[in-house]
Amino acid sequence: MLVSSLCLLTVGLLWGVTNPYIRIGSTGIERINTGSKWRNLIEELRTICKRLHYWIPFFMNQCGSVLYVWTLQRTNISIAVPVANSLSFAFTAITGYILGEQLPGKKVVTGTLLICCGSTLMIYDKLQQEQASQNIIFST
Repeated sequence: MLVSSLCLLTVGLLWGVTNPYIRIGSTGIERINTGSKWRNLIEELRTICKRLHYWIPFFMNQCGSVLYVWTLQRTNISIAVPVANSLSFAFTAITGYILGEQLPGKKVVTGTLLICCGSTLMIYDKLQQEQASQNIIFST
């Protein structure tokens, strides 16, 4: 369970830290307006393809997704999903703040802290259950 917890922490970190950088790397794409839906798509793709500062965080984010899928094979989904997503949100807020963005409102921060605390309690409970089951196995 410790390995799964570290993997989920890494997933949250990769997803969360890269989100603000992907947002920064894709700035200006919303202003593209050629008058045609298809020309807009081609111009947006051309613009994004030229931006290395978009692709590096994007690929790091995708590495987090691959690690997430690998971790889901070994972890209870009812624990993995809230842990990875809450950590991702927290790391996104912290990274955004470091990059000069505003912190989310008090309600959002409070909600994130509560989700992180709940996720920590779920991991703790899972560890306790595993330890108890190992004690039963070794005592028989």
